[in-house]
Amino acid sequence: MHSFSMWRSYLLAYPFAAACVVVLVPLFVPMTWITGSVRLLYWMARQACLLTLRLAGIRIRVLNPERATMHPCCVFVANHVSNVEAPALFAVLPRIAVIMKESLGRIPLLGYAMRLGGFICVDRKGKDSRKRALEAAVRTLQAGISILIFPEGTRNPSGPLLPFRPGPFQMAIDAGVPVVPVTVHGAAALMPKGTTYVRPGLLTIAFHLPVTTEGLDPDHRIQLMGRVRETMQAALDFDEH
Repeated sequence: MHSFSMWRSYLLAYPFAAACVVVLVPLFVPMTWITGSVRLLYWMARQACLLTLRLAGIRIRVLNPERATMHPCCVFVANHVSNVEAPALFAVLPRIAVIMKESLGRIPLLGYAMRLGGFICVDRKGKDSRKRALEAAVRTLQAGISILIFPEGTRNPSGPLLPFRPGPFQMAIDAGVPVVPVTVHGAAALMPKGTTYVRPGLLTIAFHLPVTTEGLDPDHRIQLMGRVRETMQAALDFDEH
C-alpha cells in the first residue's frame, strides 16, 4: 500500500504540480499584468491544488463552510501537522493571502506568482522581517483580503497544539477583523512530518465560529489567543475520541 502511494505521488501528483508551475504560471502571470487583477491566476492556483490532491488520492470534507464567509475579511488560523494542509486550505477557502517562509518566496516562478497574489514572506530568524510581515498583513486585511496563518509557527509532529504566537491575533485586532479558528483532521495520517509522499485518504476541514475583535485593544491579544486555542484544542481532542 505504501509503495503504491509513493509511486502515485511521484508519478502523478508531483509531476502534475510541477507542470502547473512550469506551464501555467508563465501563461497566467502576463494576464495578471495586462488586466491588473490576480483573479485568473488565483483561480488557476486553486484548481491546481485541488487536482494535485485528488491525483494523490486525497478526498476533502468541509464542515460548516458557511462560517468561512460569515465576514468579508478575517484571519483564518489553523493547526499544522503536515504539508497537505496548506494546499487543501487554499483550495477551499475564499480569496486569501498567506504568510509564508522566506525560502518559499525564492522558488523560481512559484515564489513570484505567490508574491503577485499578495502572499507575504517572513524570515523566521529576523525580528525586523516579522515586524514588516505583520505590518504588511494588517494592510492586506484593511484592503479586504483575508489572511491564513498557522499560529504554532511550525509543523507539530504529535500531541497537543504547540504554543501559539501572538502575531496573528495582534494583526486581527489592529485591522479590526474577526479570527476564524480552523481545525484540519486526518492530515498526519496522509503525510506525516518527515515523509515525502502522500497517502490516499480523507482530510476533514472544520470551520469554527468567528471570534470577534470588536472593542479589543492590543492588550487583549493574549486573551484572544487563548480563546481561539481553546476552541481548536477542544475540537482536536473530540476528534481523537
